[in-house]
Amino acid sequence: MIAKLLQANGRYLALAILSIVVIGYTSVNSMARKEDPTITPFFAKVQTVFPGASPARVEALVTKPMVDALREEPDVKEVSGTSASGVSLIFIEVDYRLPAERLGQIWSELRDRVDEVGNTLPAGALAPDFDDEIWTEFVKIVSITSAEGRTLSPAQLRRQALLFADAARDVPLTRRVKLYGLPLEEVRVALDETRLSMLGISVDEVATALSQADARTPAGRLTGAGSALTVELTGEFRDLESVRDVIVRGLPDGRSIRVSDLGEVLKSEVTPLESLSLSNGQRSVLIGVEMQKGYQVDRYSTRFDQFLTDYRETAPEGVAIEVSFDQSGYTTERLQSVGKSLLIGITLVLAVLLITLGWRAAMVVAVILPLCTLMSMVVLYYLEIPIQQMSVTGLVVALGLLVDGSIVMTDEIRKRLIAGSSPLDAMNAAVSRMRIPLLSSTLTTVLSFMPLLMLPGAAGDFLGSIAIAVVSMLVSSFILAIAVTPVLAARWLPVGIELEHRWWRSGANSAAISRRFKDTLNWSMRYPLGAFALAMTLPVVGFLSLDTLTLQFFPGTDRDQLYLDVKLPESAAIEDSMALVQAVDRQLRNEPLISRVDWSIGESPPEFYYNLRANVKGVPGWSRALVLTTDEKQTDALTRRLQVEMDRAFPHAQIIVRGIDQGPPVDAPLEIRLFGPSATLLKSLGETFRQRMAALPDVTHTKLSMAPAPPKVMFDLDEAALKRAGLSRAEVARGIQSALSGSVGGELLESTERLPVRAILERQHWDTTDDLTNIRLPVRAVSRDSLIPAIPLSALGNVALVPDDSPISRRNGERINEVHGYLRRGVLPEEALKMLAADLEANPIPLPSGYRYEFGGDAEERSELVSDLLAPLGMIIAAMLATILLTFNSWRLTAIAFWVTGCSFGLSLLALAVFQYPLGIQALIGVIGSVGVSINAAIIILSGLRLNDGAVAGDPEAIVDVVMDASRHIVSTTVTTFGGFLPLILEGSQFWPPFAMAIAGGVLLSTVVSFYLVPPLYTLLMHPRRHLFADGPNNSNTTPAVTLREAA
Repeated sequence: MIAKLLQANGRYLALAILSIVVIGYTSVNSMARKEDPTITPFFAKVQTVFPGASPARVEALVTKPMVDALREEPDVKEVSGTSASGVSLIFIEVDYRLPAERLGQIWSELRDRVDEVGNTLPAGALAPDFDDEIWTEFVKIVSITSAEGRTLSPAQLRRQALLFADAARDVPLTRRVKLYGLPLEEVRVALDETRLSMLGISVDEVATALSQADARTPAGRLTGAGSALTVELTGEFRDLESVRDVIVRGLPDGRSIRVSDLGEVLKSEVTPLESLSLSNGQRSVLIGVEMQKGYQVDRYSTRFDQFLTDYRETAPEGVAIEVSFDQSGYTTERLQSVGKSLLIGITLVLAVLLITLGWRAAMVVAVILPLCTLMSMVVLYYLEIPIQQMSVTGLVVALGLLVDGSIVMTDEIRKRLIAGSSPLDAMNAAVSRMRIPLLSSTLTTVLSFMPLLMLPGAAGDFLGSIAIAVVSMLVSSFILAIAVTPVLAARWLPVGIELEHRWWRSGANSAAISRRFKDTLNWSMRYPLGAFALAMTLPVVGFLSLDTLTLQFFPGTDRDQLYLDVKLPESAAIEDSMALVQAVDRQLRNEPLISRVDWSIGESPPEFYYNLRANVKGVPGWSRALVLTTDEKQTDALTRRLQVEMDRAFPHAQIIVRGIDQGPPVDAPLEIRLFGPSATLLKSLGETFRQRMAALPDVTHTKLSMAPAPPKVMFDLDEAALKRAGLSRAEVARGIQSALSGSVGGELLESTERLPVRAILERQHWDTTDDLTNIRLPVRAVSRDSLIPAIPLSALGNVALVPDDSPISRRNGERINEVHGYLRRGVLPEEALKMLAADLEANPIPLPSGYRYEFGGDAEERSELVSDLLAPLGMIIAAMLATILLTFNSWRLTAIAFWVTGCSFGLSLLALAVFQYPLGIQALIGVIGSVGVSINAAIIILSGLRLNDGAVAGDPEAIVDVVMDASRHIVSTTVTTFGGFLPLILEGSQFWPPFAMAIAGGVLLSTVVSFYLVPPLYTLLMHPRRHLFADGPNNSNTTPAVTLREAA
């Protein structure tokens, strides 16, 4: 026995403790540190640009072939695709139950499939962009912008951002640096349309001349005896002048038409802009910096801050480099808050032990607590679990549980020492007596946290580290309770027992309270049926209160951040978004509670929270603002107020003000998915459902995935006119495309930058629909050397504005229209869903045959998560049953223990109902976790009854004596458990109090119930004739005792 060995040799004890301290400290110092758990990326995005194609054409030629190919992969759970004008966007979700090592293989296989389909796409479609990093944890977000009083040109802003990004990549342990809103620069050949028309030159002809003049093709090597020379041709573009000198066409008289004769050559920002960023009202580039996995965010941040300081000293004047987001600050704040809760919990636990068992027993536990924590840290280190708010909270959760074993063992040794046993005999007897009950209670508690440990997907990533920390702490606690605690107790307690009795030496002991408590136990034994009925009152009330609890998915979080999503109609250009954003930005920065605002227009910004997804790119009418506030406690109220103000000030735009929520990401709190074959009918039904959703009192905004599309310009070409002009439809289409978007011919190298050379008509020639009809295409006569005047588009047919097709969405091959609803901050989505479902049930919307709808959003995610959480419950109950049965070797005693388990559910629900906490996922986890904890008191009582001959014989006084004997350490463990959870209950956040109250309240009430439920139930089951079939008051004296073996 380990305890006997350590007791016999103090050096071994010291070596064991020292080893735990050194290895544990080393592990803690080497563990990764971050704010939140890492979410495994189960999502990917494929975006394919098909310029000029209608939604129907994009769906048929790009989206459907891509979706069909992706769905052939067996591990793909869901594929949803949207086909809009000129772009196909597909989101892929793989099975989140897959092991992490399989994910890399899946992404590689899916990327290969995307490349295969990409090779079959029609001409004009660009290569698909596969992105499996739409969840990124940035440690820093840095903005590069103009200093106050200075203005950087887009080209200067681009160069400074690229220089900074290159330098940031050299910071040790930097994984990735990503730029947002980076201006794109090109060499623009702005062609004069009048000159082109007079000469019969097309934009494509200019681009072809530029491409041929930019000689970059190697001409081979000249090899001979003793030499090997590389052959290169001159002519590559070195500067703007070399572009201007390019000959476009030679004339019969020997003259040449050069690029400079046709227009102006200049460096320019690529327009129309694809995306841009703003920081505190000025054009900027946002740079997200990602740290390598497994490192400590605070140390990395310190190193990066030093880099920032050094870089700022050498940066040019007029360049401002500011930190928009710093994860290390939140990490430090979170860990300090949880660490504070841990210290408060330890203090409460030790204070309770001082009062109940005395200071020497408290010292034993005070030594065990850090040893147990350090042992757990070693386990977490080798399991690669970083120090983050969830894992540290797991330590706080385990704090009130891990001392149970040490308390029970210490109290057992104390009682045997008082009875006159020697320290060695007391230790040996206590370990022999308590090791099986402690193992059983440890296993049942571990099993109660197994649903959380086995939870798959993003929720498992988020919450699983709590269970890992708790389980590692409990296992460590059990090992110490049977190996180290007995040795410390046997060495320290005897001295205190020999001294005069004082409460601080042996614990407080109130004779009056003990006497009254014993009287109530005697009453429960005299009237076991009445005591049983009375004890069942609280659990029954708890189960009845279930309907009064408000359902919830995950709560919000108190954080000094919020964000705004701004959406203009589909026809909006990025310039329209820029104008609106500037107006909104001014209003936001005038708000005293807002300290900083950063915008990303046209694409998703760098994510500043673990569950925000980068799923928007190339949408000119969409913008998002990242807002920092000055007070996290007032952020929720500010979010609600800003929503009202934005709706009032900017009614022409959809502005959704959103706070930060915990848990897996959802597109919208409320969601209805409509499925059916016809896009037209889906659009009509979607609008009907949208209006019904918008009528709910707490819904602020609604939107449809099949939103009305902007009108399009339709050219109805006259075939006869085309024949007379000698043009084909393809040539007309190419001419329009080149006029509007230009045509790239060659590139200019500037240092390491490659600037494309683009030939395009001057912008003012096609700003309006009327200007488009005046675009002239060169027409050649039969003789290719004779020029005839160019012909305007208006001479080739008629032009009209017609409605465009709405974006077409598919989910797993079915056409879908999604209705999204956004709620006022603080309103629970489940409550709004109840109202919506009740309304649709009372006044149903008729659906044609082949059409159906389902709810998504928070409701779907919650349903899936609850299903995953409850999936292993049957197996866990079976394992718990086997554990208790093997402990007692009695079906009846096992039944009593399981009856207490069932009661603990109701008692946890009662605790939530009394304090009006919602039944969210974290509360549900607490309810399940309380089962394994609440049963511990019953195990201790039943273990004592099983080993007491009088109790086995059914003697009521013996049963009461067993309960009284166990009551001291049961009360101690119960109060310490509650004390360990008390800091989380009083923390004040929205996340932890329901979880902590479900466990702590359930344990506290279960202990009270166990005192008055287990003894009566024991005597009723073990000696039923005495109470259920008694003929008279003296029947108990004549009924033979039922032994434990007979009862089993």
